[in-house]
Amino acid sequence: MKRLKQLLIEQAGKERQNLTLLLIGASIFFLGIGIIYYAEHYFSSSLKQELCALAGLLFSIIGAILAATGYLSLSILRIFKFINDDKK
Repeated sequence: MKRLKQLLIEQAGKERQNLTLLLIGASIFFLGIGIIYYAEHYFSSSLKQELCALAGLLFSIIGAILAATGYLSLSILRIFKFINDDKK
């Protein structure tokens, strides 16, 4: 438990890395949404359209996870770090 707490505090101190993670995740997410949009409007109904939309969905999921991780590291872990600094 103490190791996890120390790991979270260290991650909260890496603001630049967390912001980069958030921005990369958001970019990948919107790329996935763009691929889904492209598949919907530029392909006729076929297996090719569905596979393209599936690829876009996978990009969106991965991007959302990365962006959420970066966002949580920037906000909640920061609060966690401040709370633990007060106890010392």
